[in-house]
This record gives sequence, structure tokens and C-alpha cells, in this order.
Amino acid sequence: MANTVYENKVLEAKAQDLLLTQLNTRSLMTIDSELAQNAGMTKTINVYTYDGTAEEVGVGVGNTERGNITYEGKDYTVKMVQQAFDYFDEDYMKDNLIVDYMLKGATQVMTNKMTTDFVAELKKATVSIPAVAAIGYEAIVDAISALNVENENGIYVLIPNAWKADLRKDEDYKTARMGEVVYNGQVGTICGIPVVATKALTDTAYVMTNEAVKCFMKKDVETEQERDANIRKNSVYLRTAYLVALVDATKICKITKA
Repeated sequence: MANTVYENKVLEAKAQDLLLTQLNTRSLMTIDSELAQNAGMTKTINVYTYDGTAEEVGVGVGNTERGNITYEGKDYTVKMVQQAFDYFDEDYMKDNLIVDYMLKGATQVMTNKMTTDFVAELKKATVSIPAVAAIGYEAIVDAISALNVENENGIYVLIPNAWKADLRKDEDYKTARMGEVVYNGQVGTICGIPVVATKALTDTAYVMTNEAVKCFMKKDVETEQERDANIRKNSVYLRTAYLVALVDATKICKITKA
């Protein structure tokens, strides 16, 4: 395409790199590409609840009760998310970095949109512990105990930025090493669990694994460009399609303050 600063494939590569760098939300979820391989724009998510009792049985004696599973299905619709910006040839002549900075801003807006969708699903969490005076070792230990997990590998703590001061006063936090930085936004560890702070949360923290919320990708980021040669105007469109859903409520526990 004549006179455009970047070809589409170059823009796509740059946008993808920026999204992966900025979007710590992706590392906090399970990414599923199933929708990309099938037709359709909806996905039914079933949330299962199993009820049963393990019984001790003697010789010749069987169970007196049977386990039972129930589930509730919810339909989610794929969201087409698009961001667009324009620049004129004269803009690029004045500053040859303008397209890169506009691309960075556009991908940040898309990042924020997926983060908003992620937080909306977190708010559906049903497992919780009693409200606490401050986030710290004891609250996190209690929340971990409330999760339905056998192996604590993969658990992380997500807190509001405003709660970092409380956490930094916790003795266990002060004596813990940072350890391996696994997530963008990680501010330390407590109980050996990575702690991630985000401005996307305000009054609730979550102890969870990335199995709790899943992002079903329908289409990864793509770019398209238009040019009005008469006025030397270039338009860039970035888009992606996905849906975010809470798929396992037993893998997330919310913590609130009293």
C-alpha cells in the first residue's frame, strides 16, 4: 500500500508484541483457541457442582448413597474489539515516531478492555473467607485453604494497588524474598505465592489459579489500513475477537476488608 509507514504484517507483529508485553491479564487466565477452529460466535459454559459422600464399606456391603452432579449453563457471546487511529503524511513528516506511539496507545486501550472483562468475571467468584482488617499472611493462608486445589503450584494473589501498603507491613511479606518474577505487576511473594497488584481492582483481592478464568480466542490481533490519497490521510484498524468466562469457581477465593 503506497506511502503507508508499515505493511499490515509488520503492524500486526508490532501490535502482537505490545499486547503480549502489556497484557498481564493473559498470564492470569487459561488461553483457549477452540473457538478459532469452529464456526459460531457463542459458547455455552457449564459450571458443575458434584455432591457425594465417601463411605466406609464392609465385606459384602456397598454404598448407601450415590453421588450426584448438577450444572448450570450460561451462554457467552464473542466480542469483536476494535481500535482505530488516523494520521496524515504531514504528521509523520514532523515526527517519524508518531505511528509507533499511536500503535502503543491503541494496544494499551485494547489491553484495558480485556482487563475489564477479566475483572468482571472475577466478581462472579462464589468462594470467600470472612472479611479481614488487612491483607496479609493469615488471610492468604485461609483463602488458599478454601480453594479446591491439591497442588499449590500455579496459585497467585491479585490485590488492588491501594492494598500494597497493608501488604508491605506484613511480617511474612517483609522477610520473604521476591523469588522468580512470574507475572507482570508482581510486587513480591507471601506464603511462597506470587502477589500481583493492579489498578483494575479497588476493594477486593483474589487468591486463584489461571484455571478459574478462561479466555476463548476467536481471532487474534489483526490489522487493516485505509488511505485517502487525495488528502494524504492514513487510517489504521486493530481488532481481535474473544470472550472471557469464569469456568471454575472452585479455583478462586475472594478477600474483602471489614
